[in-house]
Order: sequence, then structure tokens, then C-alpha cells
Amino acid sequence: MAQGSTRTPLCLLVRRAGAHAHSRRGFTLVELLAVVALIGILAALAVVGYRRYLNASKIGEAKEIIGQIHVAQASYKSQTQGYLNCSASITDWYPAAPNGKKRAWVNAAHASASCWKLLNVAQDAPTYYGFAVVAGVAGETAPQASTVQKPNWPATTIEPWYVVQAAGDNDANGKYSYFVSSSFSPNDIYVENESE
Repeated sequence: MAQGSTRTPLCLLVRRAGAHAHSRRGFTLVELLAVVALIGILAALAVVGYRRYLNASKIGEAKEIIGQIHVAQASYKSQTQGYLNCSASITDWYPAAPNGKKRAWVNAAHASASCWKLLNVAQDAPTYYGFAVVAGVAGETAPQASTVQKPNWPATTIEPWYVVQAAGDNDANGKYSYFVSSSFSPNDIYVENESE
């Protein structure tokens, strides 16, 4: 071997060639199946989480509008000493009966559209829910809500009152979720079938 010559020993050449061959090797079928299974599990979890998020946003929408109705009724009472009765019954839904689809808040074709306009609930976005507001004077009996859990309202009213009820059919199966509140307990909202 000449001086200054750098020759690589044969054992190192064999080791390097093996390393290159190993690095060019692809994935095995088992490795690919494991990755596909993990991606499938993560996708399923993401879909479940997304559905929960959508459901929570729909529920939040109903509670927000009920809160706006409380504020609007309080404002109306401060001017007139009574509450605004916008619905013929506790199930006379505005803007329309729930059907699992979003509808525009303003529905000029509804029989009580002018009353809802006077109530002045500021809802710019479409809604999944239908709303009813029934009001009365002292001595009149408040209607019973559609919820199984009946709110603890007085049998005989001694001042003007109102009851607001929202219903939604978010999965379009004909079974409603209900949200009920009233002037008797404006900070409470009774809920039934919330995840419906």
C-alpha cells in the first residue's frame, strides 16, 4: 500500500452497502396497516368532537335568543307595565316549527311577525329553533311548558308574566329538545332532550 493512499477496508465497504440497502427499504404491510388504523381512529374521534361542537353551538343559540327575549320583555315592561304576548299558544313557533334546518329569523309570513318585530329581538343569523312567547296579566294562569320537568310557577299569578319556550329538532327525527324560561325565574332555563 502506497504511502498517502487512503483505501477503505473491505469490511467497511460491505457495512456501508448494507446501510444504503436498508435505508432504501419501503414500509411493510403491517406498518402501513397500523398507520391506516391510527388515522381511522383519529378521524372517528374528530368527527365525534365536531358533532359535539355543532350540537353545543345550536344549544348555545337557543339559550342566547331566550336571553335576548328576557331583555326585550323587560324593556317592553318598563314602557308599558306589561309584557308582550307574541304567540297564540306555547307551541306557536316563530319563525317556524322546528324541522332540523336553519331558517331566517325574520318571517314576514308568520301570523305574529309584527309582534316579534315589536319585541325587537336582534337575531341576524338563521336559527334551528322555533320560539314561543305567551304573556298575561295578574290573575291569569300561565301555560304549562312542553317539558317533562314542570317549572315551579305560581298557580295564581299576582303580576304580569310571560313564558318563553324554544324547541328544536336538530337531527330531524321528529323528537324535540325544549328550553323553557319565564318572568317568574328569568335566570333559570329548564331543558329537556338537550342533545336531541
